[in-house]
Amino acid sequence: MKQIWVKKFFLYVKRRIKNFSYQKALVFVICLALASFLWLLKSLEKHYTTRISIPISYVDFPKDKQISGPLPGNFDLLVDAYGYTLLSYKLRLPFEPIQINVSELIDNVWEMYPKDKYVISTKNHLAEMEKQISSEIRILSIKPDSLVFNFSKIISKKIKVKPDIKLSFENQYSLENEPTTYPDSILVSGPKNIIDTLKFVFTKFREYTKVNRTIEQKISILPPKGLKTDREEVRIKITAEQNTEVTFEVPIQIINAPPDLIVKTFPGKVKVTCRIGLSKYKKLDYSTFRATINCKTISVDDARLPVIFESHSNAVLAVSYSPKEVEYILEQKK
Repeated sequence: MKQIWVKKFFLYVKRRIKNFSYQKALVFVICLALASFLWLLKSLEKHYTTRISIPISYVDFPKDKQISGPLPGNFDLLVDAYGYTLLSYKLRLPFEPIQINVSELIDNVWEMYPKDKYVISTKNHLAEMEKQISSEIRILSIKPDSLVFNFSKIISKKIKVKPDIKLSFENQYSLENEPTTYPDSILVSGPKNIIDTLKFVFTKFREYTKVNRTIEQKISILPPKGLKTDREEVRIKITAEQNTEVTFEVPIQIINAPPDLIVKTFPGKVKVTCRIGLSKYKKLDYSTFRATINCKTISVDDARLPVIFESHSNAVLAVSYSPKEVEYILEQKK
């Protein structure tokens, strides 16, 4: 009996759905949409409080000073306005930046600290900001509540130029002299606290490969951040020269020998081979090479002694010597 009743109920619902016309459905949807729209309009006529973020644009900095600290890029505002005003602004994001005239602000600053530090209360300028945003929006609060301007006096100073380069040479070639620039220094302008710590101005990085001749060309300056230079490029000179090989002998010196013993080595000299640029060949100072044996390291069980070799010549590109160990005998002094 229950199953028959359920079956009749579903047949009844099915007939009602068939009898419900599409026109009635359309009218229902339109009425619902119209009611929602009217409700939205009514809601937008009310006042609302919300937070908005607006970018800041700083203009007209003092010409004889430069900012030396970070400044906020946005204001976080708590505002009150009609719903439709807030909606229109939110739909057309991003907001136009609020312009801050820096020179005008610090001329009327309420507090100044040593070393050109100015603190500006943003709360005292809400009316001006409201004019820039909209007359229909009232600012209730603002973050940050103050702007801190740290200025540094602008000075100019000659700074040495340092090439930022990477060199590789063809076989049998090397650098004759350190790369130089013309001019070797340039005028750099900026905050005194930065200029006073600046040691070099670098060129833009450049790599030279398979160098086998003198190179002279223009190279761009890499401007230090926040500073200005009186020129954008300099001339760089890289001189390459052919290498030659030099072979000579250095006598082995005995150090820390026992006072009652004579130490003799076989051989008594080491053969030294070094690679050097042609321009430095005639200036090679052989006294900068030294071969020694330290008797403090001698043990009665040692058949051979290690040779300690030292080279103090900046002109030498590569150096080798042989033998690395020598035979020896000990003789009693008479």
